[in-house]
Amino acid sequence: MMGMSMLMMFAPPHSEGDVDETRRTYLRHLAALRETALANAVQQRRHELHRHPDPADVHAGVGSRRLWERAAADPDALEVRLGLGDAALCTPVEVADPGAAEDLDPVCAVSLRQTVRAVNTVAQVPVAVQLRAFRFLALAGTGSHDLARALVAQLVFHHGPETVGLKVIGPGAPAWEWVKWLPHTRAPEEAAYPVLLVVDQVTTGTEDFIDDDAWAVVVDVGSRPATALAQRAETEGLAVTAGAGLDVHTEAGVETIGVPDALSPEQAVLLARALTRYQRPEAPGEGGGSGDLLTLLGVADVEQLTPEAMWRGREGTAARLTVPIGVTPQGAAVRLDLKESAHGGSGPHGLCIGATGSGKSELLKTLVVALAATHSPDELNLVLVDFKGGATFLGCEDLPHTSAVITNLADEAVLVERMYDAISGEMNRRQEILREAGNFANVSDYTAARSHGREDLPPLPALLIIVDEFSELLSEHPDFADLFVAVGRLGRSLHVHLLLASQRLEEGKLRGLDSHLSYRIGLKTFSAGESRQVLGVTDAHKLPAQPGAGFLRTDVDELTRFQAAYVSGPLPRRVVEHSPQAGVHRVEHYTGWEQFDVEDEIPVTLDESTTLLAAVVEASRAAAGLRGQRAHRMWLDPLPERVDVAAVAEPVGELSCVVGVIDDPYHQRQDPLVLELGSGGGHVAVCGGPQTGKTMALRTIAASLAATHTTGRLRFYVIDFGGGGLGNLGRLPHTAGVADRTEPERIRRIVDEVLGVVDEPQPIHTFLLIDGWHALAASGSDFEDLVDPVTRIAADGPSAGVHLVVSTPRWSVLRPAIRDLITHRMELKLSEALDSLIDRKAQEKLPSAPGRGLTVDAGQMLIAYTATQDLAFIAAEADRQGQRGVDKLKVLPETVTLAELAPATGPGLPLAVGGPRLETVAWDPETDGHLVCVGSSGSGKSTLLATLVAQISDLGRRRARLVVVDQRRAHLGTLDDDMVAAYAAQSAATQEALAAATVTLTARLPGADVTPAQLAERSWWEGPDIYVVIDDLDLIAEADLHDLAGLLPHARDIGLHVLLARKSGGIGRALYSGFLNALRDEQPAVLLLDADKDEGQIFGIRPSRQPAGRGTWATRGTSVGMVQVAQVSA
Repeated sequence: MMGMSMLMMFAPPHSEGDVDETRRTYLRHLAALRETALANAVQQRRHELHRHPDPADVHAGVGSRRLWERAAADPDALEVRLGLGDAALCTPVEVADPGAAEDLDPVCAVSLRQTVRAVNTVAQVPVAVQLRAFRFLALAGTGSHDLARALVAQLVFHHGPETVGLKVIGPGAPAWEWVKWLPHTRAPEEAAYPVLLVVDQVTTGTEDFIDDDAWAVVVDVGSRPATALAQRAETEGLAVTAGAGLDVHTEAGVETIGVPDALSPEQAVLLARALTRYQRPEAPGEGGGSGDLLTLLGVADVEQLTPEAMWRGREGTAARLTVPIGVTPQGAAVRLDLKESAHGGSGPHGLCIGATGSGKSELLKTLVVALAATHSPDELNLVLVDFKGGATFLGCEDLPHTSAVITNLADEAVLVERMYDAISGEMNRRQEILREAGNFANVSDYTAARSHGREDLPPLPALLIIVDEFSELLSEHPDFADLFVAVGRLGRSLHVHLLLASQRLEEGKLRGLDSHLSYRIGLKTFSAGESRQVLGVTDAHKLPAQPGAGFLRTDVDELTRFQAAYVSGPLPRRVVEHSPQAGVHRVEHYTGWEQFDVEDEIPVTLDESTTLLAAVVEASRAAAGLRGQRAHRMWLDPLPERVDVAAVAEPVGELSCVVGVIDDPYHQRQDPLVLELGSGGGHVAVCGGPQTGKTMALRTIAASLAATHTTGRLRFYVIDFGGGGLGNLGRLPHTAGVADRTEPERIRRIVDEVLGVVDEPQPIHTFLLIDGWHALAASGSDFEDLVDPVTRIAADGPSAGVHLVVSTPRWSVLRPAIRDLITHRMELKLSEALDSLIDRKAQEKLPSAPGRGLTVDAGQMLIAYTATQDLAFIAAEADRQGQRGVDKLKVLPETVTLAELAPATGPGLPLAVGGPRLETVAWDPETDGHLVCVGSSGSGKSTLLATLVAQISDLGRRRARLVVVDQRRAHLGTLDDDMVAAYAAQSAATQEALAAATVTLTARLPGADVTPAQLAERSWWEGPDIYVVIDDLDLIAEADLHDLAGLLPHARDIGLHVLLARKSGGIGRALYSGFLNALRDEQPAVLLLDADKDEGQIFGIRPSRQPAGRGTWATRGTSVGMVQVAQVSA
């Protein structure tokens, strides 16, 4: 309503101003008022034409959302237009009482009257009538039939057959045969408002239908005056004459209200035929189970879902990604269009919120089933994510459309990370496909190119990602909000659609997602606030506690109430009775719905053994199998707990092997974990905490190499400081030797032999496996002396074809000198993620499971499991191929005689076999003037002295003489008397023999008259070298050795050689006092036999328990290695 001020119309006195200016101001005000009123009139007319469109235009709306939009309970039910006429402006211009005419300005007053008259009436507005107010409607005049057809067109377009039923009787009914095509004529008596059209019939009042209350409206078409229906219409209803104008009969007489509507018979037939294929779905619950979704999909029975009938192709049509999800309270189908708004849809992304018991999970399954039944895997793929549990999408994993079903994310954080990578990778994959195919801007252009002849382009189906319980996902993993925003931003062009579902929606959870979620589904919510946040209104909180009841909001103004379909209940099936007439079809002229007997309708039964979901899955699998279609797998199953080496080991190149599987969810791949040991030095380090699979990693490396390489190409040496897990590698013909921590001699032999290969390269590649580097490198370790040799192997080995493979619990245990030489690193789960050398964040996310680790690129991997039977199979296969085992590790013999010794490679007296190359070891008196042998009782000290004495005796009297102190008489009767200058078996004899030797040796000391030349040639004295042999030094008094100790510094000049043996007990004190201390200063050759480690280092050698005759040989302070002392005879 617009008010008009009268103040300015009063004629002002001439003295108060210019009257023309006042009039101009007032007229400008009237002009503005007129424009506003005319604009309101245009809006009013548009509104009314939208509510009551031209009957001739309703045919264009068939199939749209407006079809059957009015329900029985709606206030505009049975409201129809009769024609077009004038109507009052909805915002009329009202003028207050102007008072006396003589007080008004005539110009302003006339202008006001003209303006009000011009704008207060709106022309060409639909003239509507509510038929519920008039049970009888009489249509007379030449245009009555045309108007009646227009009324029927409106009724059948705006109302479904459950709301309006239609029946035509009377002599003129044959001209209305076209109504047989209308679904409203099938069972009009079952509609909420049955309408009876009486055409060209003269009624007398005796007809039953006149007073039959079953008919909500009776329309007298071609009404004649004085007939019963005409009279009833004039007194109880509405009588209308349609001619040149639209005349209404009232108590005051005939009144023309406009121009009547008209619809020709041809237009009516077109409309009726267009409506024939439409039918209302059964209301939720009717028919039982999930039959309503089948009806919504236009499928009469599940048996019609055959491979040939399914997936007729929706790409490029308005039906693409458009499926029904339920019905309105009036039974109209509610369709969800996932396409973006630019393509006429409501998508691409949406939100669904529903409290516990609201039917949210069932709604999501309904959407999946509807999409799967109408779209092929080449048109649509699905990613179904359930953060908690896995019941939401149970059964959907077998759909050929399903790229991934990801469940139980709340229990396994590693799956969340994989999902993040998988979705991100899929976005990247689609962008790469568009770029490589020709830099297409979006998938729509790509698909259009495929349909126009680009056969080289593979299908790129739309991808729908449904995430259930996304709110909890964002609570525990907030970084997913950024991923969802990225999907929301890029999904339009990549045809990636996102539907987020949750029980609750907390404030601020969407974090930038809100603007991307174009459609909203609100089921029953916990609170009014959640409803308002989702839908903008509180209606969802007020919904009844009925599963599936909800609202769909596709834009700001449109909110649709619906009841979701049900796909998890018993499956309705039509029962087809097999009779002689079954399968016999006939063709006849269609005259109406009466031809279809109710008795002929096929009964429906409920199949309790299956569901519509299962039926659609089965049908989809059959159709996809027939067409060779399958969804792209963007989600690979997580790495299993274990993968066997037999499943991965295969030839991949020289000195390369497959040892596990790499999980790469971003690129949607799981590749073999290949070690290329022919590059980067060929060394491998495996680091991991306790019980993480370090031993198994080394075992698998060896097994995979052995399975793909012959014994002529490589061999293994194995040192096992762990729990014995590498012991079974000895079964392989490729293994030269295996030693564990209880075999220190074999360990040292392995290191010595590998070092020999480094010094003298061989054509075969050599691998040294050390499990438990910390046991070797730890301070105070029994094997600490091996660190430097192994370091040399790491440094010099690659050039000689020697490779080092070690395991360690921490990277810091490996010396930088070794660690920097190892390029192939495998990092298992560490005790402390901060110790990672690859990626600390990736290490934190690594699951605590044996064999799980990180590659050098921070990718997750699983080391293959090598069982004992795998090793046995590899060995048997090598034997079948005729492969000869590699040469086994050379070890020291238990006993050896002098006769069995090979010739020594250098000068000296052969005394044992051993050293790095297991060759003859000799003592050279010229370079090592003295020899000390230390060991426990029975360790072989006397044997060593006997061996040396026997060879000294072979030198002859001119070159050597023996002074033997043997208080235990171990050598009695074994000495060559011609070579023995003195033999002492008692203390007195010992004192005399040593004194005599001292006198002889003292005489050889150079005097002042000795020339430098004589000193150089040692020619100032003549005679044999004196070999003082002392067995059991601990039995000799220190005083007896005092004078001899004074000669030790001059021993080289005077031909003195001391060979002594002493027990190891108490030697720690003896080394730092008396004769032994003086002898130690001369750096004698040392043989340390069996001794207690508690004695500490002896002559710089760590003592250990050894069998008789076995000991460590050292010269000039350098350990030569383990030797076995030769015996004079067997």
